[in-house]
Amino acid sequence: WGGRLGTGGAWGAVAGLGADAVSPTLDLQARLEVRMQRGGFRQGYFGPDYELARFRVAGGAGVALADASFPNGSSAFGEVILGWDAVHLGELVQRHLRLSMSAEAFTWGRVDADVRMTAQLFHRTVEVALRGLAVGLRQPGTRYLASGEGRWRFLGGRVYALGQGGTLLYPTPDGTLRPGAFVAVGMGVDHVR
Repeated sequence: WGGRLGTGGAWGAVAGLGADAVSPTLDLQARLEVRMQRGGFRQGYFGPDYELARFRVAGGAGVALADASFPNGSSAFGEVILGWDAVHLGELVQRHLRLSMSAEAFTWGRVDADVRMTAQLFHRTVEVALRGLAVGLRQPGTRYLASGEGRWRFLGGRVYALGQGGTLLYPTPDGTLRPGAFVAVGMGVDHVR
C-alpha cells in the first residue's frame, strides 16, 4: 500500500505472487500482481516510458506527466525473466540467452508492454540484443519504440565492435514528441571478462 503525501485520496495497493526456478543452466523468475490506483496515484511511476512522459504522457491528454490525471482503476501486471546458459550459470554474468517480458493491462483500457532479448552466439564472440516497447496500447497516442544492438568481440574477447540502431522520440519546444531514428557505431574494451 502507498500514497502521495499532501494529496488527499491519492493511494494505491498491490497484491501479488512470484516464483523462481533455478537449474544448472536455467534461471526463471515470474511475478503476477494486481494493482489498484486512486486519486492519481500510480505504481511503477518511474517505468520504461518515464523519460518521455516527463515531456508528454502517452495517450490523448497531451500534457507532461506532472500534470496528467491517472484514472481511478486497477490493473494486472505480469513479468517473466528467463536466463539460459548452455554451459552453466555459475558466476558468469552474461548468458547465452536472456529474455525479459512484462505487460500491464488497466481496467480503463490501456496496455503497456516491454520486451527485451539478448543472445550470445559463436562461442560468446557475437552478442545480439533487441528491445520493443509499447506504451498506451488501445489508447490514442500510443508509443512504439524498437531498438537493436550487435557486438562482436575479438582479441580474446577484451575488445569489441558495437553497432546500435532504433527508433526514438524527440521532445520539441512546444511539448510534442517528434519521431526519429538513431544509428551508432563504436568500439570498446572490457577490463573484466
